[in-house]
Amino acid sequence: FSISLFAKSEVIVDFNAANKLYAANKYEEAIKQYESIISSDNQSADIYYNLGNAYYKTNNIPKAILNYERALKLQPDNEDALFNLAIANKLTVDKIDRLPELFIENSWRNLITSRTVDNWAQICVGLLFLSLLFFVGYLLTRPILIKKTNFYAGILFFGLSLFCFILASQHNKIIKESSEAIIFTSTITIQSAPSENSEKLFTIHEGTKVKLLEESNTWSKIKLPNGNVGWLKSKEIKNI
Repeated sequence: FSISLFAKSEVIVDFNAANKLYAANKYEEAIKQYESIISSDNQSADIYYNLGNAYYKTNNIPKAILNYERALKLQPDNEDALFNLAIANKLTVDKIDRLPELFIENSWRNLITSRTVDNWAQICVGLLFLSLLFFVGYLLTRPILIKKTNFYAGILFFGLSLFCFILASQHNKIIKESSEAIIFTSTITIQSAPSENSEKLFTIHEGTKVKLLEESNTWSKIKLPNGNVGWLKSKEIKNI
């Protein structure tokens, strides 16, 4: 297990206690401990990842997938979560092909999500600091060549700092606007409208990841990676 630095020492104690329960193969008890930490408004990619592992050990694949996805939402480059999510997804019934994305759009999104919001913010601050150092050097130095070098280097690092700020903002926007969910019913038929009497379109199974488009009373409109759209009861899914 990997452990992040938490703001509260008691959270570290609870987290370590849950990890010990997991290591002792007491998965149900570990799950309760992890869930208790999260319910106290303490979120971490490590907690969600370990909770996903505990659910996987109890063969609860939908909840394992849900928590791996939540871990990746906080830390997109978490290789352990990516690896375990891929294994868990192999145990689901639905194998849905994604619609092809534009190369430029896909590359831009991959760049944005290649680092966490905090990572981009830290890089932004570091580059801004370098930019200020070069500008100070520009003001204090006399030789023309060094003065010009400091000036243009300051401009370059300031521009890179702004670029990283944009990436951090875009990543934060993706996190806030991204509305996805996991199917939690073993088999469910998707309807053409938010009504029991509407046309039945297709069937999907537990563990499948869907995008949420809108809600209407107790119904949710979802979209699959292959572009298929339909309605299901909101109680059948859990938001990532």
